[in-house]
Amino acid sequence: MLTRRRLLQLAGAAAATGAAGLGYAGTFEPAWVELREITITLPGLAERLAGFSIAQISDIHLSRFTSASELLAAVTRVNQLQPDVVVLTGDFVGHEARYAAGLIEPLRILEPPAYAVYGNHDLWTDREAVRAALAETPVTLLVNQKVEAAPGLIIAGLDDAWSGHPRPQVALAGSPSEYTNLLLCHEPDYIDTIRSQEAPVALQLSGHSHGGQVRLPSTRPDGFGLATRAPVLPHMATRYPIGHYRVGSYQLYTNRGLGVWPLPFRFNCRPEITYLTLQPA
Repeated sequence: MLTRRRLLQLAGAAAATGAAGLGYAGTFEPAWVELREITITLPGLAERLAGFSIAQISDIHLSRFTSASELLAAVTRVNQLQPDVVVLTGDFVGHEARYAAGLIEPLRILEPPAYAVYGNHDLWTDREAVRAALAETPVTLLVNQKVEAAPGLIIAGLDDAWSGHPRPQVALAGSPSEYTNLLLCHEPDYIDTIRSQEAPVALQLSGHSHGGQVRLPSTRPDGFGLATRAPVLPHMATRYPIGHYRVGSYQLYTNRGLGVWPLPFRFNCRPEITYLTLQPA
C-alpha cells in the first residue's frame, strides 16, 4: 500500500533527481567539450592530400551563456591539435552584436590558417559587427568566396543560407576541375540544394543545429544509426542535424556547436570540436 509517507518520499526523490538533472544539463554538460575525431574518405582527393586535417568549431554563440574565456580554451585546444586549417561555421554571437568584441582576443591566437562563414544569428544581430571583429583576427571570412587551402584543395564559403544570399556557383567559379572542393555553409540541410544544383562539392561542413542540444533516448533508430532524437531542431537543420552523412554522392558533417542557445542546457549532446582527417578513396 502506498502510504502518505511513502508518497512524500517518492516525490522528494523525484524532485532531487530532477534538480540533479537540471544541474547536469545546465552546468556540467555545456562545459564538457568533446573532441570528435573522424576520418573522411573523399573520391578524387589527390594522394598528396592524404592526412590533410581540419579542425572545426561552430555556433560559439558568445552571450551571457558562453564566454570569451570558453572560446579561448577551445582555441587553445585547437592549436594543440596542429591541424592544417581551422574552419568556423557561423553563429559567432547569440542575440546581441556587442558580444562580437569577445571574439577578438581568443581568435587572435589561432595558429593555423582559419576560414569562417556567417550564421543566421550573425545576420540577425549585426553582420558588420561580426565582420569587424573577425577582421581583427587571422580568420578569413568567406562570403560566396573561395580560397586555395592547399594545392589541389579549395575551401569555399557561402553567405548564410537562411537569411543571406548563398551563391554556390559564384563561390566555386573558376575552381580547377581536378581540385577537391570543400564547402562551408552554416545550415546543414542546404546540402540538398547543393545536390539539386549538382555543384562540384565533395564535402560540406556545417553547424546550426547544436545537435538539438537535448537528445533523448529512442527505441527507433533515426536511419543514420543514432538511437537518440532531438525534440526540437531549427529550420534548415531537421534532416541532417548531427554527425556525418552521405547524401547521394555528397558528404556532409554537422558539428554540434560550442555554445548554447536559446536556453543554457545540453543533455546527451556535448559541445564539440571536430578534428577531420581527409583521405583519398
